[in-house]
Amino acid sequence: MDIEALVSDCIAIEEHIEDKGIPVIRGTLLIDSEQAFKIIAERLKPFNLTPLLIKKNKKVEFRIREVPKQKPSKSWINLVLFIATIFTTIVAGSFLAGANPFNIPKDLLLGIPFSIALLLIIGSHELGHYFACKRRGIRATLPYFLPAPPPFPIGTFGAIIKIKAPIQDKKGLIEVGAAGPIIGFILAIPITIIGLQLSSIQPTIAEAMTNRILLGNSLMFWALSELFTNVPVGYDLSLHPVAFAGWVGMLITALNLIPIGQLDGGHISYALLGKKAKFIAWPFIGLMVFLGTYWMGWIIWAIFILVLIGIKHPPPLDDVTPLDTPHKIMGYVSLFIFTIAFTPVPFKIPA
Repeated sequence: MDIEALVSDCIAIEEHIEDKGIPVIRGTLLIDSEQAFKIIAERLKPFNLTPLLIKKNKKVEFRIREVPKQKPSKSWINLVLFIATIFTTIVAGSFLAGANPFNIPKDLLLGIPFSIALLLIIGSHELGHYFACKRRGIRATLPYFLPAPPPFPIGTFGAIIKIKAPIQDKKGLIEVGAAGPIIGFILAIPITIIGLQLSSIQPTIAEAMTNRILLGNSLMFWALSELFTNVPVGYDLSLHPVAFAGWVGMLITALNLIPIGQLDGGHISYALLGKKAKFIAWPFIGLMVFLGTYWMGWIIWAIFILVLIGIKHPPPLDDVTPLDTPHKIMGYVSLFIFTIAFTPVPFKIPA
């Protein structure tokens, strides 16, 4: 395969070297970067290769990457995990409703509203990612729901999809990263409102307060509580399980939108800032460590990110083509959602 001939009508070649046996071509673009990427990608497809375009000292660097072979997904695993998660969230919802389904099995019915509400939010979030991948031609699995048996209070560790191919460009990063949080957050709003309408107002009992775990507020949850409830002085709002599902949905949205690594927020941050995104990531690790002095969960989340996800975000295959205005707006909307969904101290126990 003649690499120079393959790209010569797209890139004015200034340098052609080998890097560990891989051809590297540097030069300047002769045509629009997005068009150049598509042309070269189509030419490499018969060889099971894909191009990598990156900026290098105001020039363009072209490399080739092998397209990894993927085994077909086993959808029965997705189904089994989903059914298991339905059960564990129903059990959790039953306990949240004040029942004990292990003693009275019919009390499982009380957990159904919580299960439906929570799985709608989590499922719509992951399907947002899935369909964004489909739209961009990126191979991805259906959501894997992760059941969590008692005593885990919400019955699930969430859900994930596995993206089986590199994301092509910054537009793809924005769409794949933002689609899930935006859809999940939008759905969490009416669920929260319905749950708040079902919630009860109870007199404040000082002795009981020392034995309760209090929920922190995001700006959005606080605003909805102010708009749709009226809690007199000396009373407290006791959340219905559906309202709690909405609260959890907003927390999950914020956790995913933290602008680090390959979290949803990391995709968006890299798309907007490129390699400068790392200067946002490290301060957020510091913020989580600081907030961990108030809620230990932030320390655990920070360790999880550092060990399993990493700080840096890999570049997309086309790291040259800039974002257009609609995609920038989508990214800014996601950052706004992060701001109003973020809960600095999700749980606190009164002294």
